[in-house]
Amino acid sequence: MKKIILILFIAFTTISVNAQESKVTTFHRMLILNKENKLMVVKIKNKDFWVTPGLYQNSKQTIKQGIDSVASTYGIKVYNLKLRGVYGLKNSTQNYFSTRNVFVMETDGNEIILPEIIGEILWLDINEAVKKINIPHINDFIKDIYKHPNSLRSGTVERFEKNGKLASKISETFYNIN
Repeated sequence: MKKIILILFIAFTTISVNAQESKVTTFHRMLILNKENKLMVVKIKNKDFWVTPGLYQNSKQTIKQGIDSVASTYGIKVYNLKLRGVYGLKNSTQNYFSTRNVFVMETDGNEIILPEIIGEILWLDINEAVKKINIPHINDFIKDIYKHPNSLRSGTVERFEKNGKLASKISETFYNIN
């Protein structure tokens, strides 16, 4: 009987610890600039979300392979990649933390393909792009990067809903890491 109780205790403790662990991911945000120095902004099909392209890291591709793969879905090649931000993004209500790497890159691509999950693509100057992008933490990162053009930046943002809308607040002040 003591063995059964011990086994049950260990099993429930393990389940409890695993349930409390937060989900941790890495996302690579792509700030793709064309020859006119305009930023690619995309609308997710059937949703009212305007963002820049990006991808979650997986174990099958390197970062560069993932970025090249996403770029190819738009029919473009990217070059001159620069890591400009390594930010934290947390959502405490979902026990979620993500590292958000933000890369600035260039393309010569003129003929863009509309990937299946994308409804529309625009090329906008940075100020217009920030107005169009409606995910607050993405704008937090973009504004910080363009305010400090020669630095590698970091810090943490918390995202949440307020009155049914997405919102964010900087929970760790942005700073240089180079």
